[in-house]
Amino acid sequence: MSEQLEMILLSLSAGAVSTLVAVLIIGVFFVAIWLGKTGRNRDFVSYAPTLLTTLGILGTFFGIVLGLLEFDQNNIETSIPPLLAGLKTAFITSLMGIFASLLLKTLSTIPLFKPKKAKEQKLGATPEDILSAIQYQSTETKALKDALVGNEESTLLGQFKMIRSDINDNAKLSRKTLDERAETEEERFKEFSTNLWLKMQEFADVLSKSATDQVIEALKQVITDFNSNLTEQFGDNFKQLNEAVLLLVRWQEDYKNQLEQMQSQYELGVKSIASTESSVATISEHSKVIPEAMIQLKEIMEVCNHQISELESHLGAFRDMRDKAVEAVPEIQNQIENVVSSISKSVETANTHYADMLTEAEKGINNVSEKLIESSETIGKSIDLAATEFTDNAARTNESLKTSSDYLQDQTGIIKQHLEDAVSDLNNTMRGMIEMLVTDAKQMSETMTTANQNLVTDTNKVSDAIVNSAGKLQQRLSDVIDEASTQQINQARRTFEAMEESIRNQVGLTGEAVDSQLKLIDESMQQEINRVITEMGRALTQVTGKFVEDYVKLTQAMNEIVNERVA
Repeated sequence: MSEQLEMILLSLSAGAVSTLVAVLIIGVFFVAIWLGKTGRNRDFVSYAPTLLTTLGILGTFFGIVLGLLEFDQNNIETSIPPLLAGLKTAFITSLMGIFASLLLKTLSTIPLFKPKKAKEQKLGATPEDILSAIQYQSTETKALKDALVGNEESTLLGQFKMIRSDINDNAKLSRKTLDERAETEEERFKEFSTNLWLKMQEFADVLSKSATDQVIEALKQVITDFNSNLTEQFGDNFKQLNEAVLLLVRWQEDYKNQLEQMQSQYELGVKSIASTESSVATISEHSKVIPEAMIQLKEIMEVCNHQISELESHLGAFRDMRDKAVEAVPEIQNQIENVVSSISKSVETANTHYADMLTEAEKGINNVSEKLIESSETIGKSIDLAATEFTDNAARTNESLKTSSDYLQDQTGIIKQHLEDAVSDLNNTMRGMIEMLVTDAKQMSETMTTANQNLVTDTNKVSDAIVNSAGKLQQRLSDVIDEASTQQINQARRTFEAMEESIRNQVGLTGEAVDSQLKLIDESMQQEINRVITEMGRALTQVTGKFVEDYVKLTQAMNEIVNERVA
């Protein structure tokens, strides 16, 4: 019987039940309104709110039952939507029933929906009729009170209590049932998870063991083949690599010797600059004679100035006498006859005096001229001697500077040639090594699956060794060149600064010429060194880039061979 009822309930859907209960609630609601309006069947009208609430509760339990019937504890995820649909039906029907009951009770209090009172009145009512009517009303009121709040279960209050108790019991039962089913499902899920984990672990162990055994067996076979073919395939290559490394070491020793020779040659340059410094010091010592000669010339010029001032005073006296004579001419003309003899004597005396004074002045002027000529000749000889010595020293200085410049240019050319030869040898050696490695790599077979790692490791070591050696060589060469050039430039700068200061104090033009020559030499030497270092770095960069490119091609070819063999 229960199975048939369950089948009937399963055939119903939550939507159909919701629709049916909603139609019943609406029908009861409107029927109660109509009966209350017409005043018929008051018992049904008074029972209508309870009926509406009961229909809502009935829909609630229908929805819960439908949701629980379609709930499958073995498939919780797919069972949740039907359960939620049933609960939705339950709450919707409950809401409709309670709302319709409240609305009906509210409308029954409105006069519009109350029945019309009878207009006819009883005439001739006796006190017995009134008493019987009051007693009947009292009996009905008591019956209504008993029906509402009596002690029996059939009263409205008892029914509400029973409904509330039933709802609480059903809710507790539903919660208990759900908790039990949740615990059961949780235990089943834990058990399923444990079993699944164990099975997966067993499967992983079996798979790992089988794969590990096969890989170990394959590795053993590959290692055996590799060990048997290693000497034949790589013996010649490592011999050639060893010879190339020995040649590189020998070349480094030769280059070290060349650097020592360059250092000795730089020391010779420093010595030549030191000799130039001594020559400039000699020029400075000879130049000190010029101020002394100038002091002597100053004394002579002072004597000449003194004598010239005395001569000017004598000439002033002569000028005064001439003026006085001119003023006395009119008187002389008036008394010419009386003083002819006196004038003749005075003229003779004056002529004699003038002749003596002119003779003495001529002698003084001749002496001054002779002394001036002698002083000029002495100064000229001193200046000529100083100029000759200065010219000779400047020529020697320029010759030494030119020799040093030529020597530095020759040494720079030698350094450049050595660097180019070194870079060319290193480039050829590395190209040969890379070409041999590429040729040997093309002959590898399926044994390279494991040999690939060893070859990559060895090649990386060789590459790192070569790159480190080239880097150290470049760094050492750069340090030596920088140190030597710095020492040379500093020494030359100190020497030339001292020489420039001394020459600038004596003759500015020669100092400017030496300074410009020094700057030209310094700039040319610095440019040449920078150019050589730049070319060497560029060449090493090209060699390293070519090595990396060839190594990448080698690795790609090896990977292709290994992939083909594995496939």
